[in-house]
Amino acid sequence: MEAVTKKTFLIEFEGKKYALQEDLTVEDLLVQLGLPKGKTVRLQVSREGFVLIL
Repeated sequence: MEAVTKKTFLIEFEGKKYALQEDLTVEDLLVQLGLPKGKTVRLQVSREGFVLIL
């Protein structure tokens, strides 16, 4: 018997933490963070992960 598991990861944005599924696209992530679809953003690599620049 095989166990199926979904991985999640945590994102912290403006002091709030979000638990997100591994199959989420970047656009889906931005929408969950409250940004409109199609919004242009820049991701900058940082020591802790990345910085979202609007």
